[in-house]
Amino acid sequence: MSSFGALFGRLVREKRGIEGLSQDELSARTELTKARISDIETGKIANPQAKTVDALCVALNISRSERAGCHAAPASGLPQRLLENLARHFDVDMPEATEEDLEAFLIAKSEEFREMRQRLRALAFTEGRISELLNAANAALEEGRFETADDLLEDAEAIQMKAVTVLALKKQAEIRIVRGKSALVYGEIKAAADHFERSSLYFSGVEAGLEAQNRHECASQLRYYGYRYKNAEALFQAKDALQRNLDIWEQSTKIDQWCMTKIALGGTSWRLSQFDLQDNAKSHLVAAKIHYQDVLAQCSKKFMPEIFALASLDLANVYADQKMAVPEYNYELNLTEALSLQMSTLSVFDKIKNPREWGIVQHNLSCTYIALSRIRIDQFQSYEDTESAVRHARLSLDVRDPENTLQYWVAYCRTLAEALLDLSSYQSNSDADQHAQRASVILQEAAAKISLREHPHQWEQIQLQLSRINGVDIDRGFHVPS
Repeated sequence: MSSFGALFGRLVREKRGIEGLSQDELSARTELTKARISDIETGKIANPQAKTVDALCVALNISRSERAGCHAAPASGLPQRLLENLARHFDVDMPEATEEDLEAFLIAKSEEFREMRQRLRALAFTEGRISELLNAANAALEEGRFETADDLLEDAEAIQMKAVTVLALKKQAEIRIVRGKSALVYGEIKAAADHFERSSLYFSGVEAGLEAQNRHECASQLRYYGYRYKNAEALFQAKDALQRNLDIWEQSTKIDQWCMTKIALGGTSWRLSQFDLQDNAKSHLVAAKIHYQDVLAQCSKKFMPEIFALASLDLANVYADQKMAVPEYNYELNLTEALSLQMSTLSVFDKIKNPREWGIVQHNLSCTYIALSRIRIDQFQSYEDTESAVRHARLSLDVRDPENTLQYWVAYCRTLAEALLDLSSYQSNSDADQHAQRASVILQEAAAKISLREHPHQWEQIQLQLSRINGVDIDRGFHVPS
């Protein structure tokens, strides 16, 4: 009997072929390594992790029924002849099929029938509602209530539009989005942004919520590209798209979506402060700060706590940027404020329930402690900050898996290595060598998972850190008492 991994791998390979994707392209979509995808497709992994399966299902549009069909069904006990006859009812002849193959085929067909019944029920409801509205409109016309009749017909038209047109528009939008993603692969940012915007405008005047949701997801594609390749043009395009959504997801009516849009705008501005012209950095940081503060004015730990925590974390990033410290001696105060904001989110995110967010908090705490340790006048305080940085960096890696979240995992490895290198400067030579060696191993493990072509920014930073290890200043003239 084939394992779930073998059946799912075969499905992934087939779906990838249908989508016209290479393993490299699928790797970029899912953040799984090419080697991992190859192992899954060849059935080497009998039970792939749930997160891995989820990522592949989303990237390849694998339906629930197709996924369920990969689970080996328990033996039904039905005779082989009966199973074969049932399969022939679907005009399928499977003379070489095993009992398990026939059962899996029939289970998949039953899922198709279930989905078809659901669609028919929805269609019957839609048709029934439209008939009711048309009858009511006719009655209103006979009574001379023309405005009422027109309102009823408008409602009927909207229902029909949503039932039929939206499905077609979604398919059309999907094609545009694929074209946009292809343009990004070749670095054609403007073309990609135009395709993404066209895919959103298909819903304009039909379903405003779908228009905004589609645009938000496309902006995420541009933001991710901008982060990965330090590309300001992609970030500016994402910023423009998100700004357009504020006209749809208004604060007074769509507070959740408005807040998430503002948080995304803040993140885009923060990254622009790093990748745009340095003369513009301060204005981008100020813009990010305003976006986050606008969100925090609308929520709290009790009202929309997760949004409150996300905005707090991101605002802490702004305070932790040295370019925000004017005059410069305010930087320590800003970092202390950043720590306070980050600590406040630990009561919101749980390691088990919210591992991704919890890991981000731990990582950001580590980065802030590193920055604080480097500007402290008191050396004992600096040492304690560095120890805290190492502790939080290690905690952040507890919830990151390179197979599922490669970008984050590599970033967290870099941060832990940086904290270890700083810690080595307080130790005697033997202890310092041990910390530096540990940092080297961590960085080499991270470098082995990526390439210069696919992750240029991460790769370059790792090489810089590795080059520092041999030349690290081990002795600052201060040692922590034993």
